[in-house]
Amino acid sequence: MWLGDRDDICVVGDPSQTIYSFTGARSDYLVDFPQQFPGATTVRLVRCYRCSPQIVELANGVIHAGASSAKAVTLTSRRDAGQAPDVEAFEDDVAEAQAVAKRIKASINSGLRPRDIAVLYRINAQQVELETAFAELGIPMTVRGSERYFDRPEVREAITRLRGAARASDADSGRQDADADVAATVADVLSAMGWSAQQPTTTGAVRERWESLAALVELAKESATPDLAAFIAYLDERAAAQFAPVADGVTLASIHAAKGLEWRTVHLVGCSDGLIPLQHAETADQLEEERRLLYVAITRAERELHVTWARSRQPGGRATRQMSRFLQRMGTTDEGDASSVRRGDGSRRSKPRSRRGPAACRTCGKALVTAGERTIGRCQTCPSTFDETFLEELKQWRLDHSRTQGVPAYVVFTDATLIAIAEQLPDNAEALSSIPGVGPAKIESYGDEVVQMVRARA
Repeated sequence: MWLGDRDDICVVGDPSQTIYSFTGARSDYLVDFPQQFPGATTVRLVRCYRCSPQIVELANGVIHAGASSAKAVTLTSRRDAGQAPDVEAFEDDVAEAQAVAKRIKASINSGLRPRDIAVLYRINAQQVELETAFAELGIPMTVRGSERYFDRPEVREAITRLRGAARASDADSGRQDADADVAATVADVLSAMGWSAQQPTTTGAVRERWESLAALVELAKESATPDLAAFIAYLDERAAAQFAPVADGVTLASIHAAKGLEWRTVHLVGCSDGLIPLQHAETADQLEEERRLLYVAITRAERELHVTWARSRQPGGRATRQMSRFLQRMGTTDEGDASSVRRGDGSRRSKPRSRRGPAACRTCGKALVTAGERTIGRCQTCPSTFDETFLEELKQWRLDHSRTQGVPAYVVFTDATLIAIAEQLPDNAEALSSIPGVGPAKIESYGDEVVQMVRARA
C-alpha cells in the first residue's frame, strides 16, 4: 500500500533487539527484505555511538553465542575506552539490593546525577528489595513501567485540574497574573490530589502516583513558561510527542521498559538462570529471545555496566541459583565464579559449607521474611512492645532533622527503623548499629542523639 508502483522505500531495524514476540514482533520482516525485494541495497549499521568498547565487546559476545548470530551485526564502538563491565555474586537478593544501593549512593556522592543511573531487572517482583534498600539510604528513585506517562490516570486527572485552574483564573481577572509563580500554582493544584513535597516512605501504587505528580511539578519549575495557560499548552505539546518528563532520580525499570533508552551507568541485577533466561523459557526460540533481552539490557549502558546476581532468594535460603548461562560462556567467571561469593561490602570469601538460617522473630522465633520484618526484628503479626509516646518523640525528632537538612523524613530513618529503636531501646552505639538500616554514616550523624533519647527514657 505504501509502495504503489514505486520502489523507493527504506526499512531500518535491529534483529538483535526483537524482544516483543509475544505482541507479534518478528525480525524476518527485516532480514528477509532482500529476498522479498531482490536488488535491495543492504547497509549494516555497525557503529555504536552510545557504549564504550568494553560494553560493546560484552554485547557482541552474548549475541553471537546464540543460534541467531547470523542475523546479528558485530558492533564497533566509536567511544573512548572505559572500564570493563564487572560481575558480582551475592548470597541472596537482599544482600544484592543493599550492595547495589551502596554503590549507587557512592556514585551520587562523587557527583554523578541520579537521573544518569538505572537499575534494570527481568521481572517487576525484583523491584521490592531494591526500593527498600534505596529508601534506607535516602536515594531518590523513579520507577518506569510500560504505561505511557501521559496516559496514566493521575497525570490525566492532574492536567484536567490544571486546565480548570487556568479557566478559573481567566474568569476571575480577565487575564492570568503574569507575575504568578507557575511552579507554585501547579504544586498548589496538585496538593489537592494528595501530592506533597515530602516523598512517601511506602512503595507500590502510592509511590508511583507521587512520582507522576512530582514530575509535573519539576517540569513546571524547568519550563520557564510565563503563566499556567502556557504551561498547559507546553504539556499538550509534550503529550502529543509522548515526551515524558524525567525526574532526577535513579531509574528502576524492567528490561522491556528500558528498550530505546540509555544511561551513563547501568546496574543489571538478578543475572541468574531462572531470571535471565526466565525459567519459563523452554523452547529454542524462547531462549534466543531471552538472549536478545540480555543484549538489549547490556547496550543501555554508556560508560559503566555492573552485573550482579544472587545465589538464593531470601537470607538463609538454599543456594540453588547459578550465574546466567549467557554470561558463563563469556569468560566473566573471574568476578562471579561459582566457588566464591561477594559480600554486600564487595569483599570476597569462599563459599560456605553451611549456611546460617534466616533472622528469627524475637517474639515467636519464626523466620523473618520481609525486609520490614527483618528491620523491626519481629513478625508483623506478633504484638509490638514499644511505647507509643516514645515512638512519637522519635518521629518528632526525625521531622525536626529532616526540615533542618531539607530532606524527606525517611532519609533520616525509615518508620521501620524507628519502630525497631523504640522496641529494642539501644543504649549504646554498638547496640544501635545492630539494627538494620543504621550504618556507620547514620551512627556518626545521629547516634549520640538517639542513644541519649533512649537513656533519658530509661
